Amino acid sequence: MNSIQVKKEFNAPIDRVFDLLSKHATYNIAFAPVQVVRVKDSTDPGRPDGLGSIRRMGFGPIKPIQEQITLVDINKRIEYKLINNPLIKHHIGIIEFEAITPNKTLVKYTIELQARAPFVSKLILAQLKLAITLGFSKLAKSVA
Repeated sequence: MNSIQVKKEFNAPIDRVFDLLSKHATYNIAFAPVQVVRVKDSTDPGRPDGLGSIRRMGFGPIKPIQEQITLVDINKRIEYKLINNPLIKHHIGIIEFEAITPNKTLVKYTIELQARAPFVSKLILAQLKLAITLGFSKLAKSVA
């Protein structure tokens, strides 16, 4: 299985960083110009972007990528999977949160991916790693 991991320190408490990264709208800032919209709310009215929620990503009216939140462990971990994509066999995203100090949080973002076409996985993962690294740097500055 091909995978990548990006680690980033945020100069903010774990609850603030978790709150930021648990909202689908945050990814509009992190991964602009890619647009992210929630198309299905979670069953928890207090956390509409939580467990079971579905987001779509793309540009303008074309948002072919769908992800579903499969696990939310507050201030610890978020997991999601890609759904309804015939080109990808397996795609799991895992975002882990660790308090380094009361005002510093380490975020580890891991993606496992296997495309149906050979050699495509590594190309997609390289692009995702670059986008996540740049996006997390942008977000870390916004919460500092």
